[in-house]
Amino acid sequence: MMTSKKTNWLIAPMLALTLSGAAYADSWDVRYESTDGIIATTSGTQNGYLTGAMTFVNTQGSSFEAFCVELAQGHAPSSAGFLSYTKGSFTIQQEGLLQSLFSSSYVSVSTAEQKAAFQVAVWKIMEETSPAAKFDLSGGSFQFWYLSETSTQAQDASFAALANSYLLAASNYSGPAQYQLTKLVNGTYQDFVVANPVPEPETYALLLAGLGAVGLVVRRRRVH
Repeated sequence: MMTSKKTNWLIAPMLALTLSGAAYADSWDVRYESTDGIIATTSGTQNGYLTGAMTFVNTQGSSFEAFCVELAQGHAPSSAGFLSYTKGSFTIQQEGLLQSLFSSSYVSVSTAEQKAAFQVAVWKIMEETSPAAKFDLSGGSFQFWYLSETSTQAQDASFAALANSYLLAASNYSGPAQYQLTKLVNGTYQDFVVANPVPEPETYALLLAGLGAVGLVVRRRRVH
């Protein structure tokens, strides 16, 4: 049976809904692929740690970006294959600060350096024990030290300023939540956070309209 372009357009919202439901499942089987970032050293990492956004792939072959939210364990190597992660939860404070960080800056993060600085900002929020130092990498229990043993002070200062700009934007953010944040937990390897954009109200309206139209098409076919 041939399907018209109009029918394809109507089915698309249903497909989007299905994929969205899978994205928020309580258990994920995923494999670590790579990290897009640069070398950076903090008080929570060893010297020369590749810092940035991690890419994972699920069993359906779809890849997604994630950021580490736990430094007590190392990230899973690609050689470990697919591993099971369960959906965890953040504290109220962590959830609020991470949401402000992602909502204020994540859309602008694209280069390897930006991804590394954004990751450091995530660690600052998660690891810092002093509320007064949450938004300044130069103080508190979690600090950025330097990029590498060969980086210049100017390079280190520029990177710290970039990460601090993300933290400052988060501290000043008062708008709506732009992302659905999902914490994925594994007992052996690092936990991480995945951010999926929150659909605009217009998107929900289009989805409902599409579902209604598909139902109408199905009913008409049954009648004929």
